[in-house]
Amino acid sequence: MKSKDTNNRFPDDWDVKINRRSFNRGLFVAGLTAAVGPFFSTVDAAVSGRHSRHKRLGVVDYIVVGSGPGGGPVAARLAKAGYTVAVLEAGIDPEGKKALSIDPNTELFYQVPAFAAAAAEHPLLSWDFYVKHYSDAVQQARDSKFVPNKGILYPRGSALGGSAAHDAMLFIYPHDQDWDDIAEMTGDESWRASRMRRYFERLEKCEYCQPLAPGHGFRGYINASLFDEQVYELAPEIQDLAEAGQENTPIETNDPIVAQGATGSFKTPMHIATKVRVSLREHLLDIRRKHRNKLFLITGALATKVLMRGKRAIGIEFMRGSSLYEADKFYDPNVQPSTFKLYARREVILSAGVFNTPQLLKLSGIGPAAELKAFGIKVVTDLPGVGQNLQDRYEISVVAELKKALNLYKECLPTDPLIDPCLRAWLTGQWPGAASPFYGPYANNAAYNGRIVKSNPRRNLPDLFLVGQATAFNGFVPDFSLMPFGTAWTWLVLKARTNNTAGIVTLKSTNPREMPEINFNYFQEGGEEDLQAVVKGVKLARSFLNEPQAEQHVAQELYPGSDIQTDEELSQYIRDEAWGHHAACTAKIGSDNDPAAVLDSRFRVRGVKRLRVVDACVFPRVPGYFPVAAVMMISEKAADVILKDAKRAPRRAHELEMS
Repeated sequence: MKSKDTNNRFPDDWDVKINRRSFNRGLFVAGLTAAVGPFFSTVDAAVSGRHSRHKRLGVVDYIVVGSGPGGGPVAARLAKAGYTVAVLEAGIDPEGKKALSIDPNTELFYQVPAFAAAAAEHPLLSWDFYVKHYSDAVQQARDSKFVPNKGILYPRGSALGGSAAHDAMLFIYPHDQDWDDIAEMTGDESWRASRMRRYFERLEKCEYCQPLAPGHGFRGYINASLFDEQVYELAPEIQDLAEAGQENTPIETNDPIVAQGATGSFKTPMHIATKVRVSLREHLLDIRRKHRNKLFLITGALATKVLMRGKRAIGIEFMRGSSLYEADKFYDPNVQPSTFKLYARREVILSAGVFNTPQLLKLSGIGPAAELKAFGIKVVTDLPGVGQNLQDRYEISVVAELKKALNLYKECLPTDPLIDPCLRAWLTGQWPGAASPFYGPYANNAAYNGRIVKSNPRRNLPDLFLVGQATAFNGFVPDFSLMPFGTAWTWLVLKARTNNTAGIVTLKSTNPREMPEINFNYFQEGGEEDLQAVVKGVKLARSFLNEPQAEQHVAQELYPGSDIQTDEELSQYIRDEAWGHHAACTAKIGSDNDPAAVLDSRFRVRGVKRLRVVDACVFPRVPGYFPVAAVMMISEKAADVILKDAKRAPRRAHELEMS
């Protein structure tokens, strides 16, 4: 029997269904390794026909590769408009029967906001890329997070909903300047900030805004909420830590004024519906229910090549099966999966992500000619910008050990869910001492107040985003999700609007299952300016912890550590230990006279017909502070563009080469 609580998707006998072992990471991974096997998600007969090794599946109007913030909205809009759309997703549905048959707790890791870090390491929700920050092996090895013979862990989403299925859920509107820059670069006025805001309003369902608040949406598919302020009533020490050093009136990060460059203190908006993560998964499933003969979600489908007829994209070749990509924790190179072909009457849309989209383009003959020829790949069109311009933030943590555990978290037992009072509160809304229903600390991602500031008063726009968290997070390293809640406080320092565009994604081989080579080439361009900005952020975070209201709770600084004090020491620490997780810009939009531009302003791949890219690759520079809202916005814009173009172009199924 299902609970009547609409925010609770678990049955009343939830305690019977939760598997304690899966909360112990070591036992969970060992058990899952033994249990996982090949699977094939059901594909609607209208698309696939029968499961077999036959290579041809059928024809739809549009194929979208990827179900995340880039692919999800555009696929949904096209299906709503009456076109047949197939979405190819390499992962599986985290709440589907296959996921739950492998691990009954997958939906718990997906849904519970406080389990975001665990979701980002869950074998059914994430891929583990390993990247380079530097070409210099000696400098690279100085990073404490460096894994010998691999590199630096860089998790990416691998489930229905994409990276929004395992991210930290921060839902932040970018700067207006990000949009105006694209308009000026391309001459396309539809990119102006004044015209882009409507896409945010279209997708947002604001739960914290005043009615009719300007610039916000209230009927969209992505819920936006703030943490329950009962947190501060029940645990005033969290308020002490989160608001220390707060000097000005709080701002609302997604207000149009802030998009113009305002600074101040804020509470962190998250894509959470009351207490449950919301990603593109829910939107896609809703559209499929309403338009079942239009939208087809094909999971367990790894795209391997864009099918071309001359310089026209006509479909996608893909493999079917589980754990087919090397970044998957259970990848087996000896598995020989079946290969299929799916054809598009109208267009192919790549939304595979900042690493996989350029890899897929190159394997299809679209990219730098010299690189393609080196691997024996026939050049369809020479686009030197594919895989170039890789960018990211620089992030660093100031972590303090607390004198005692925070009251809100001290009773939590995440490794023993059957008796965990915090999990029970999340399920029931019952918490001792709460004046109204309170879903406890698991109802948010442990991120509370933050600051938006300028690293230098002469800057046109702010570039530092600091957020306080009730965790001990110090970057991505295997088992980072085992960090405890409530015994430490972290100020995450994020440097936005970085100068470096020197990152690169290149092929290692022609094997579509092998990860590409990924090198961010940290601090190669504008490094000193960026370093000085991050140093400023670290000093600011330290000043918050030294405020009397916060200092009373602090035992000692863990990272960077009290022995690192001078600007020179901090700069070297940042060079060694900085990380990022907002990679973007590897197939950028640009002007017609920019040889590095991969796309035009309508998302079309240059030199190729009927092929577009719609994901974080398209940005010339990384937008805002956290990219998920911006990527959803460009996906909504792409849908408008594609639908407008569709009215001009009749179907030409007879032009397809179906062999």
